[in-house]
Amino acid sequence: MPFSLSTRAAKALCTHVLSGVVAVFPLTALAGCTGEQSLVLVPGQRTDPLKVDNDPVSILPAGILAFTYVDAAKLFQSGLGSEVSGMVQSLLPLPPTANFVASRDVTRIFAGTYAMQGADFCAVIQGNFDTEAIRRSVDTGAVSLAGVPLVKSRYADSDVYTSGNIGFTMLTAHTLISGNETGIRRALDRIRFSKLERAVPAWMTELGRTPGAAFSLAGDFSTQSPGGSAVQNMPFLTGATQVRVIGNYLAPGMNLAGTITFADDAAAGQAESSLNALSSLAPFMNFLSSFGLGINIPPIKTARKEKEVAFTVPMDDGTARALLRKGGDVLKATVKIGQQRQ
Repeated sequence: MPFSLSTRAAKALCTHVLSGVVAVFPLTALAGCTGEQSLVLVPGQRTDPLKVDNDPVSILPAGILAFTYVDAAKLFQSGLGSEVSGMVQSLLPLPPTANFVASRDVTRIFAGTYAMQGADFCAVIQGNFDTEAIRRSVDTGAVSLAGVPLVKSRYADSDVYTSGNIGFTMLTAHTLISGNETGIRRALDRIRFSKLERAVPAWMTELGRTPGAAFSLAGDFSTQSPGGSAVQNMPFLTGATQVRVIGNYLAPGMNLAGTITFADDAAAGQAESSLNALSSLAPFMNFLSSFGLGINIPPIKTARKEKEVAFTVPMDDGTARALLRKGGDVLKATVKIGQQRQ
């Protein structure tokens, strides 16, 4: 039966789409961050840290193309904890002396991708951080776990620590900003000029509140369609205007469900065909992987209704780990490329 994920229907996705794949488990309450007693200094004024800690999405710059929410605390408790830790450590290139343990200190991540001066990104990372230990470790010339030196600079009355192409800055003991230089600066500008009003569309952030979701991804390509390597690697995105994906982890693996919206019925039909073609390769590729060749392709179920294509993808633990490791490798490569350009 066709099904779709409209903005209003986002909350029902897990029960409607995933019910035939996994048992839906309740989303545990996220621990709220308590505000630090100090203030975030900005030129000519002070910003209440409670506002920063209580509404991290408001820090993300405008013009977002894709928004990602990760309930890191939940994923750290899953079988994918070590892979998630690797990705977080790539976002926060901290030295070993910074008293930082990703699985212990990070609870939530709110990230945006942009096209401001190229492929830019900004992530607001929340949890509990030893800010003094971080400052001391950087000031004493320590290098990140990847072996890349950290460079300290100043922008908008804030210390920015950069390792290759990725950097971070501390706002409070509970909120850090990570990203490339452009993404970090645009976020700090919002604080500097007191523009802490949400610029991320509500439908993107609401998706992450779907019951049972451990992470979500929402993309708006109505003004800039995905192209280049994205379409080359994922031809089913050709002509897409919006993407909605949620995921959870239920041993022994990860489960994804979502919809892709297109400008017309024809593009939606081509995307459905591309996804079905990929799924038809699964038995052969999985047979090869049993001999150490090829990769596992999880079974993909699709259904189309006019301009929307819905899908579900149950992944085994090994496939989910491989995807997360690939994401971590991409971030590490970004750091090394930045180091070579310095």
